[in-house]
Amino acid sequence: MKIATTTGDFLGYTKPGDISSALTLLADAGFRYADINLSDLVFYGSPLCGDSWEAWAEDIGNTAARLGIGLVQAHASDSVYDRGAHREYRTSMIERELWICGKLGIPAIVVHGLSKAGGEREDFMETNAAFYGELLATAEKTGVTVCTENTCRQNAPTYYLFDGKDLNELCARVNHPLFGACWDVGHGHCHGVDVYEVVTTLGKNLKVLHVHDNYATADLHIQPYAGNFCYDALLQGLKDSGYAGCFTLEAFCTPVAANFCFCNRKAFVKDGVTYNKVQMPPVSFKIRSERLMLDTVQWMLDAYEM
Repeated sequence: MKIATTTGDFLGYTKPGDISSALTLLADAGFRYADINLSDLVFYGSPLCGDSWEAWAEDIGNTAARLGIGLVQAHASDSVYDRGAHREYRTSMIERELWICGKLGIPAIVVHGLSKAGGEREDFMETNAAFYGELLATAEKTGVTVCTENTCRQNAPTYYLFDGKDLNELCARVNHPLFGACWDVGHGHCHGVDVYEVVTTLGKNLKVLHVHDNYATADLHIQPYAGNFCYDALLQGLKDSGYAGCFTLEAFCTPVAANFCFCNRKAFVKDGVTYNKVQMPPVSFKIRSERLMLDTVQWMLDAYEM
């Protein structure tokens, strides 16, 4: 089984949109497969949103080829629930991301579903079946599989994809060969679901994984064995279900850059003097952490002859 991780691991150490630099750092850590993170790239001045997006994507592809890194999946930017220009623009960016995946030979992209505060389950299912149906017109042109993703109530209580049955129901409603599921291990652990039951229930609908750890209380995205998730249940489930995808990590929080999205580590100020000598762990520490994560997963997969 191929071991991959997200270019988002180096957010805070690279400039937004500089995926080529993130790939270089992942290669330094020993990774040979990558998940391209596009989730934070819808903003003014973004290389994704500008007129030169095709040249930007080509540079990513050239960098990956030079480094010998296979691009195995991607994570899309988010859409929004309400209709209107904002949603239409964001949806158009996701369609652009599908074209990028097609050009780079990336077989699958994870796209979050739409939810709204106070929404009911049936409304959620109907809305998302229609939303993903719209995207699949572009998926058919690019050959890229669109994957929905589970969450937990701590993150989004009205995002009704919490277990394997929920994901299978949405897959059945969409009913398209280029649509499937991403199981996010950390989200599921927060929600308290049985991961063995989930992956065996999903069966062929399970196309990709997001693997990270926590203590079942908050979505921390920490490395395997930094929390209390049971990896034996996951690996045996993947083996018994015949999972054919990659083992893709989404554990980008060890160590955390000072300016990483939800961290925003504050400097110490005393008498008007700022003390920030140890605010930002050096990138060499991050690379060593990534190497340990890769070695850990390799050990796990070897134990299950995967």
